[in-house]
Amino acid sequence: MMKNKKIADLSVALLISLVIIINLVKINFGSTEYLEMLSFIIEAALVGAIADWFAITALFKEPFLVGKIPIIASHTAIISKNRIIIVNAVANMVQNELLSEKILKNKIEEINIADRLIEFIDKNIKIKSQLYEKLIDFFIEKLVNIDSLKLALSLESNLKQKIEPIEISVYIDKAITFGVQSDEFKEIFNIILDNVIEYINREEAIEILNVFANEILKKESNNVFMKKIIGILESVNAINTSDITRSILKQANNLLINLKDEDDVLRLEIIEQIKQLLEKANTDDYVKLGINEWKIRIIKEISLKGYLNIIIQNVIAIISEKQVYLNNNYLNDSDKFEKGLLAKQDVISIISWIRTELQKSFNNIKNDSNNKKTMDDFIKKSIFKFIESKYQNVGDIVKQVLNNMDDNSLNNFVIKKAGNELHGIRINGCVVGALFGGFVFALTHLIYDFILPNIKF
Repeated sequence: MMKNKKIADLSVALLISLVIIINLVKINFGSTEYLEMLSFIIEAALVGAIADWFAITALFKEPFLVGKIPIIASHTAIISKNRIIIVNAVANMVQNELLSEKILKNKIEEINIADRLIEFIDKNIKIKSQLYEKLIDFFIEKLVNIDSLKLALSLESNLKQKIEPIEISVYIDKAITFGVQSDEFKEIFNIILDNVIEYINREEAIEILNVFANEILKKESNNVFMKKIIGILESVNAINTSDITRSILKQANNLLINLKDEDDVLRLEIIEQIKQLLEKANTDDYVKLGINEWKIRIIKEISLKGYLNIIIQNVIAIISEKQVYLNNNYLNDSDKFEKGLLAKQDVISIISWIRTELQKSFNNIKNDSNNKKTMDDFIKKSIFKFIESKYQNVGDIVKQVLNNMDDNSLNNFVIKKAGNELHGIRINGCVVGALFGGFVFALTHLIYDFILPNIKF
């Protein structure tokens, strides 16, 4: 709405009316000094108003009857006749001054985008809920449209590509070094010893030892000398297979029990031998080559796409079909789950779980200044990248928009944006004309009526 245009039009109409009225008064009642002054001021104001009306109107079109005067007509409809110059100037001004890259970046740097965004979302719970729903719907839509087999093949291919260049022998060496020194290894070693002790003391093991002892005695009896000695010892009951078995068991048990002592020399030696044997995986080139060939063969022969496809499909089904999912407080309570003791409050829908996680993430960002700074920096960097990639097109876009307008549209665009201020010039012209008219009237009358008559040449 152009308020100034209405005021300017009314001013012109009022001034014209006053000029007519004053002239009628002069004709019918005569003129006075004050009436002359008032007439002079009003006429000056009318001239100023008409001159500025002409100037403003001439920007957009040819004023009334001006087309009949070629010299004046050539300086009208200025915007239409100079649209190329104007469009280029406006585009240049927008790109290099109003919206220069430096100004835009400085203005963006002054804004704390993260705080304002968080504050806006936090104050609008409805918007926040809608945001969550949109994110969830978008997430589910993308998941449902995934080709699970294609994704499984891609995952399998990437996994194999990542694993193939890895030197497994290096990790085996590190695992051995760590494992042999760990408490778990010591515990496993002792468990093995306990199992061996239990095994050799079984009845079946004792029978095996008896048979073994008898075989030894029979073998030694083949020698004439040893046969006589064994016969003498047996005759006086100094030797029998049971004694041999008990002696072997006793020595074996003592040996195994001593091995459970972490400082036992034999235990330390056995562990060292195990370590050296396994370390060959990294020190022996032949062993390393064998491990690498075995790894490559396994990678080529094994197929994971079927298992990966099933896993992907199950995950998609759980999310898209809104199946139940364990609450966070019970995710590790596998025993309770296996026994079927979960209550209703222990399970939630996957959608509720995602919404809860989104709320937690939002709260973490909102309450953590580092998170907000990181998000603010990320948003600004993204905006800066967009500006840098598109900035050179700003001037072209402005030109394209302005060039798509015909003369009337361009005039209307300027009038809409600056018309009120332009018609304000008409009001100023009226006021300035009146003031200047008053000044000139006073000056001329003072000079002619008071000063000049008293000057003697």
